[in-house]
Amino acid sequence: MKGLRWLVPFALATACATGEYRSEPAERPLTPREIAAHDLTVVDEGAQGGLAEAFMQALAQQGFRVVNHPPFHGELEVTLATQPSPQGPVAVAVMTSDGFFVDEARAHLDRGDAAAAWLAKTLAISERMAEYVRNSGTVDQTNFAK
Repeated sequence: MKGLRWLVPFALATACATGEYRSEPAERPLTPREIAAHDLTVVDEGAQGGLAEAFMQALAQQGFRVVNHPPFHGELEVTLATQPSPQGPVAVAVMTSDGFFVDEARAHLDRGDAAAAWLAKTLAISERMAEYVRNSGTVDQTNFAK
């Protein structure tokens, strides 16, 4: 029992640790055909003027099939919003499918039009997006269906 005394403080410190989520690039990024395999709906939740339109265009340039209808079962949805930060406003794009988290991208808006392109590129090459496409959904999503 004495050897486990370090476990409680370690567990508390680990559980209370906070930090910003960062999307990771895939070791084997998706091909254009894989990216276009699912319809993608963009929901603008208060993004700064013009950002949503620029983001949809950037997603299409990355090969995503952007649609103008609510997502059907198994399709992708990206919620785009602007959040304040100490360094200035940040655009946040959260990708989900059937309510399950797929990935998130962030870009500082001081980059101008490049912010939309950065968000789209980050999602297109992300590890979690690759896992989603190649596994026909997120792990939680496929386990939920069983």
